[in-house]
Amino acid sequence: MRNTLIIGMIAAIALLSSCAVNLQGVTANYTPMNNYYVNNYMKSGTHKLVIHNMQDFESVFGAAAVMGRNGQPTSIDFRHQFVIAVILPETRRQTQIETVMVNRVGDRLYYSYIIREGHMTSYTTRPFTAVVVDRNEPSDVVFQRVTDRDLEQAGIRHTGTGSSGTAPRPRL
Repeated sequence: MRNTLIIGMIAAIALLSSCAVNLQGVTANYTPMNNYYVNNYMKSGTHKLVIHNMQDFESVFGAAAVMGRNGQPTSIDFRHQFVIAVILPETRRQTQIETVMVNRVGDRLYYSYIIREGHMTSYTTRPFTAVVVDRNEPSDVVFQRVTDRDLEQAGIRHTGTGSSGTAPRPRL
C-alpha cells in the first residue's frame, strides 16, 4: 500500500512538472514562414512537425503566392534550414496560431505558440503556423502551447505579431 502511494506521488509530481512552460533560454535564429497552405490530403488531426527536407515539406505544404509586396512564399534552403510547424484540424471557427518564441536551451529548441479563437465562420480552414530555422540550431524540438497567463507570469509581453499560415489575426 505504501509503495503504491509513493509511486502515485512520484507520478503526480512528474505530471505536474511536465506541464510547466519553459520560456527561458537564448532566442534561436528563425524566420516566420509565409504564403503557404496545408495540402488537402494531409491527414486530419493536430500535427507538430520538424521537417528536414523538401520531399517531406511538399507532402505537407503548397506555395500560395499572392499579388503585391511580400507576396512570394518564404524561401527555404533545406541544406541550411529546417521547418517547425504546428497544424490544427479543420475548423469553422476563426483561429490564429501565433509563434511566441523559439528558444534554445542546451541541445533543445522550445517552440512556444499561442492559439487564439474568434467567431464562427461559414467556411472551414486548416489553421497552422510555421517557422524556418537555421540548421545550426538544435533539431530536437519541444512544442509548448502557452497561454496569456503563462506569458504574464514569465513577464513577457506578446504583441500578437507571430507568424501564422491563416488570415490576419482575428478580432476576439
